[in-house]
Amino acid sequence: MKRSLITAVLTIVTVVGQAVPAFAADLGEYLERATASEYSGEVFVVCDTPDGTVAQFVEVTRSDGELWVRTSGSESVSANGELYQRAVDGTVQAIRIDSSADWELSEKYAALDAGPARELERPVQIVTIMEGDVERVTLHFDDATGALLRSEVRNSDRSLYCSSSFVSFSEEPQSIDATVRQATPEAVEVVDFSDIDQEALPARVGGFDRLDTYVGPESSTVAYYSDGVFSFTVIASRRTVTVPELEDAPVAEVAGKKYQRLFQPGQVVYAWESHAGGYALIGDLPIDLQEAVLLDLPRPGRPGFFVRLWRSWFG
Repeated sequence: MKRSLITAVLTIVTVVGQAVPAFAADLGEYLERATASEYSGEVFVVCDTPDGTVAQFVEVTRSDGELWVRTSGSESVSANGELYQRAVDGTVQAIRIDSSADWELSEKYAALDAGPARELERPVQIVTIMEGDVERVTLHFDDATGALLRSEVRNSDRSLYCSSSFVSFSEEPQSIDATVRQATPEAVEVVDFSDIDQEALPARVGGFDRLDTYVGPESSTVAYYSDGVFSFTVIASRRTVTVPELEDAPVAEVAGKKYQRLFQPGQVVYAWESHAGGYALIGDLPIDLQEAVLLDLPRPGRPGFFVRLWRSWFG
């Protein structure tokens, strides 16, 4: 499939993932304040993965309900369910996504107030999200603005998976370049759950609930899953799901099966063929949760007869 597929799915991850989940009351208040805060700065994201360390600097500005993000390869502006992305060559793609699901924190998590600290010489309040006796996520909220200055995500063995932290921070947001919004947003069609193949895209995967489902490019279906803390999107298609970013990515073995896999700062991308067709997964999951999710989806293997027949007709 063309690059438009992965772009559309990353858009769903970005836009839908910004909704504030229904966490425990205190954490919900922190997140709502963070969403309403205004600031600018530079963030350093680093992840320790089985394929090595990946890291990136990101410029961010949040102002008047809009979030602007720029990396070395692109920039984007998101607000009110719309995402505008401008590539290095100056082209802009825009998508609007509606979400009908209510976000809830899984019962396996508990949010705890861990007390005050300092980040960038600024007073912060630390909130930890516990899974049993494991600190899955640690969040550092700025006292003055409410902005999230630092976050840490851990695997089930307590090892650090990813961290994201401001290296420079200002309470004054930068001006957001209005020329990023050059394109008219294209609406993504929502799919009724009753129309979904439950084997291809189950209602529950690895402890995550399927919250929304969308029509994807080139006859694919895109499902969004979350447990209130982590989230991921799955693309399912009767055709091969070709992700250009994975062209030179190594093949990884997970629970005895082989997948194409690429770690990027803050997210992982998988692609594989199964008896049900082509798949791709994009998410912010720690290592152990990646395996749990993959085990609950159709596993890599030779496509079935009807999938091969479909491809012989439609490519």
